[in-house]
Amino acid sequence: MMKQTLKDILAVYMTRRGKKRDFSFEELETKHVQQHTKSFNDSSYFAGISKEGYAFVTRQSFRVDKPNENWMMISIPGEGVWGFENMDLPEKEGFVQGNLEYKCVEPGEIWDINYKGSLPRGKEQAEFLLDVTWKGIAPIVVFDKVGTTPLQVGKQIAREKWNLPYFRKLKELDQVHYEQAGTMSGTIEWKGKKHELEFIGVRDHSWGVRNWEDWDRHFWLLGLLEDGRFFNFSLISYSFVKNLQAAFIYNYDHYKTIYRIPNFDQLKFDSLMPKALSFAVQEDKHGPKKNLSVNMLNFFPFSMDGEYYLRQAEAEFEYDGVKGVGIAEMGINPNTYDIDISTTY
Repeated sequence: MMKQTLKDILAVYMTRRGKKRDFSFEELETKHVQQHTKSFNDSSYFAGISKEGYAFVTRQSFRVDKPNENWMMISIPGEGVWGFENMDLPEKEGFVQGNLEYKCVEPGEIWDINYKGSLPRGKEQAEFLLDVTWKGIAPIVVFDKVGTTPLQVGKQIAREKWNLPYFRKLKELDQVHYEQAGTMSGTIEWKGKKHELEFIGVRDHSWGVRNWEDWDRHFWLLGLLEDGRFFNFSLISYSFVKNLQAAFIYNYDHYKTIYRIPNFDQLKFDSLMPKALSFAVQEDKHGPKKNLSVNMLNFFPFSMDGEYYLRQAEAEFEYDGVKGVGIAEMGINPNTYDIDISTTY
């Protein structure tokens, strides 16, 4: 008992040190490269959902010792999902791979997202142009400060067996990660026809060490409610540490770290990769439980280095009786779990 208590204290202390970092918007909104850090990764992501039924996700990951990653997928009303992942696109200065570009206009506030080229679906190809401007509607939220606590993370770290290989793996947790809610407006051109659209949007940016083979399973639920609140409820288990929670809610003018969401053993999924789920959230230690329900619609599947399967979806949410929309991402390691990926979307 004394040994476990000491581990808890040490783990919380180690985790608390990382919370002392501060970054300017300019530092956050820059591409980060550490050429001599094995498996270093800088990842940026944007997603948009329009009332007309269009939804897109796009991501660029810049890696030092593996090929870069890139996504551009869109759900077209009446035509389904089109897009690519991990094409051989030349890296350029800034957040640019080939004809896919994210350009920061005003740090923490405004970005331009552009792509022009073909999108595949099976053996078909169609010409596509995306030219939209992102505008933040909530402040950037950095997970060093909000969404996790040293106590939550430290307790999970302390439950594992400690040795030198374990502490080396823990370096993968030392990432900078931030998110933001926003709107996007601009043009989509599909098969020669232009559409002027507005999107509800979410984005994130992170950098640090990332090895997909160490991911066991996770979910990442990011949504905007009709009453103006913005939330993230996320849970991840790695091969070396389980049930790490990251969760916040933006209550109109401030962010609040969520006290508790269920761990994987407590969740009642109808399959390993469900298309709908529901669970209770406790915002405050002594506060009431509030229900979150998620219905996943159009799916965007991705294979991460052939080691991890990740599926994003346009999602309908209801939290504490209020409806919303956003992105529901779930992932699982197919080398660990008996799962037929083809049945999950």
